[in-house]
Amino acid sequence: MAKTKLDKNWGHCSHCKYFDSPAQAPLQGEEAACLQPTLSKFALRVFGTCGCNAFELRPGLSKTVEQPVLRA
Repeated sequence: MAKTKLDKNWGHCSHCKYFDSPAQAPLQGEEAACLQPTLSKFALRVFGTCGCNAFELRPGLSKTVEQPVLRA
């Protein structure tokens, strides 16, 4: 897996502070609720490999992370 620096406005859900997982570093295949304030009204369930432009880095994680392998 390649390591890349995260874009400050986009990232995978598993690295986002709004990904409602009890784990400090959630797994890519984990499913959880999205608690992002403007999106929470939709009761979204997302996987760790999902992502959006409302991303905020989860506390305790490095800005350089391994990007998940996405299958075509």
